[in-house]
Amino acid sequence: MKVVPQFFDKTYQVPVLSLHLVVCGHVRVGPMTSFLKEFYNEDRELSEYFQIVILDESEPDDAMSRLLELYYNRLDYRRGSVMKSKDLHRVKVMEAEAVLILADRTTSDIDAEDAANIMRVVSIKNYRENARVIVQVLQYQNKAYLQNIPSWCPKHGDVCLCIAELRLGLEARSCLVPGFSTLMANYFTTRSFSEDRKYTGTWMDEYLHGTSLELYSRTFGQAFHGLTFAQACEFCYRRLKVLLIALHINPDDPLTSPQINPPPSVKITGSTYGYFVADSTVEVDRVFHYCATCHSDFSDLANIKQCKCRHAEGSTLIYESKTSVSTPRSPLLRMLSQRKGTEMESKLWTYMCHYPNADAKRTNQSKDNPSTDQYDSTGNFHWCTPIPFSTCVLDRHQAALTSFRDHIVLCILSQPYSQNIGIASFVLPLRTSSFRREDLRDIVVLGDPELLEREWPYLCNLPGIYVVQGSALNRSDLRAVHLNTCQMCVMLGAPGSSDPNAASGSAAIDKSVILATLNARAMRFSDEENKMHLHSRSKYKGVYEDHKITKVRENGYEVPLLTDLTRESNVQFLESDDMGEDLPGTEFYLTQPYAGGRAFATSVLDMLMITSFFTPSIVKIFHSLVFGGASLELERLLAEGAGLIGGPGISKTTKADNQVVVRQIPVDSPPFRVYAVSCHNRSEL
Repeated sequence: MKVVPQFFDKTYQVPVLSLHLVVCGHVRVGPMTSFLKEFYNEDRELSEYFQIVILDESEPDDAMSRLLELYYNRLDYRRGSVMKSKDLHRVKVMEAEAVLILADRTTSDIDAEDAANIMRVVSIKNYRENARVIVQVLQYQNKAYLQNIPSWCPKHGDVCLCIAELRLGLEARSCLVPGFSTLMANYFTTRSFSEDRKYTGTWMDEYLHGTSLELYSRTFGQAFHGLTFAQACEFCYRRLKVLLIALHINPDDPLTSPQINPPPSVKITGSTYGYFVADSTVEVDRVFHYCATCHSDFSDLANIKQCKCRHAEGSTLIYESKTSVSTPRSPLLRMLSQRKGTEMESKLWTYMCHYPNADAKRTNQSKDNPSTDQYDSTGNFHWCTPIPFSTCVLDRHQAALTSFRDHIVLCILSQPYSQNIGIASFVLPLRTSSFRREDLRDIVVLGDPELLEREWPYLCNLPGIYVVQGSALNRSDLRAVHLNTCQMCVMLGAPGSSDPNAASGSAAIDKSVILATLNARAMRFSDEENKMHLHSRSKYKGVYEDHKITKVRENGYEVPLLTDLTRESNVQFLESDDMGEDLPGTEFYLTQPYAGGRAFATSVLDMLMITSFFTPSIVKIFHSLVFGGASLELERLLAEGAGLIGGPGISKTTKADNQVVVRQIPVDSPPFRVYAVSCHNRSEL
């Protein structure tokens, strides 16, 4: 009897006048629902031309079938494996605009999940060398393996999104700039603002307007050629009502990166891309279409469209960075990507020979000595000679006697056999060379020393790190790390490899960080504890002067806390007093803990994959804002597994150029004070 193949085993047929992309990896209904809602947002004009094809080894269940019906003619499903060429042929990878590979954030084996996704990249690249791939990996060090794939090419739109790196980097920046994680997450998530949707609180109306803004990139029209960043920024804001934040002078060069607030010597040319904060693509299109001859007298911005005096082929330049990714790699580009220079390898060999073992007598207080002020080989981070782990570990008594103040507390809620979480991604943004050495905040990690010791090879060259043995579930340990005088406390979970809640995605996966947060909130601080605060002076000056602690804290609710969640729905358990205004079923981005920068969920990073598809270079902007800058040499050192290196003949004597400093400036301080007095709300200011 002849067997008729099922529909999901058939070959996918690309509709006429449509493009498609393939989604594979950990494809589940929950993440895909958010993915599709974001991808087909009405603000994304190009998305209506795309179909999404899911390639998975199992047949769709009932929930997935309902999702397929909901997105009829936009979503397709095929059963198969990315590791098989015949299945790649069935979903037309040769014609696909991109292949997106999703990771399982709640897996019980992070390294195995990353290895599986990297092998999927290898299979896709073997099938089609110039295929554009956007892949999620979970561990910071695992993304280095992608550089070993010969056809991996960021110039053609290949993007690797490391979940741990981005999540911890955002939370680290939020320690110095509270709310930074919420601000950046809202920028790469597309939402629409409705004037008809009103809330009782004025802050919510203004917050919703802010969430409707996103990051876009566009080429400049001829009217902008020859202008500096400051001139273009002022004109775009005053005349076109969009905010310019960065320029990319030579986007075709894979060795260059966008420049945030570049110096006056940088001029806009015909190939320069601008990066804008705007409400929709229509608004940023005005930057390309603006003509000094035809549009100088227009008062209605909606009338700024392509005029007759522009070249007909000009309109195709707007989306060039999104669609020109299918060109075969030339021999010259292949040679460039291999980069035969061995300067970095020479530095690495010198470092390995010079520092075979850390000096056991070295202490973690060397940062107080000006002679130790040096940077790593890239100039992006402060660096010190390797510090033995044993010299940084403190018990409860030692920590209580140490004068910690205005420091950063990182509480890691680990379990037996917890997996590495990539703490280096949290520390690096707090050790960028854009800060002076004396302004570096002490980082106090409260948790299991065994977990920290496994990650110490990536931390031993970074100054000012202390490890206190204990748990955030114990209030005595929280008192020992001087929670009442810290600048910020971050609650971070580290599920064990055998944790059943991690594998099932249960709501209980966040139980430790939730209980720890509630435990810290319930604390009260005695007068004896605050005496040390009253009689001690903060050693931090400069950029931290506006954020120093000037008020005695009486209870845990006055301590700035940031809680890292795996499931965004668990935000309802954090602060019961705030939840009175957050109705059941409230979307995560509308809850008060997230809007106020007190909670962050990894799931919001899934939306960055869509932003990376439409505008790949946005990831570089994001990386520069979080880590202070992007360095090709740092990525190559990561691939070597050496971490940061430095020392005589290796360290840079000066910090790297174009470092980004992110600060939170009070509105009532110069230069805004004169405007703050006369303005009544955010819009006027």
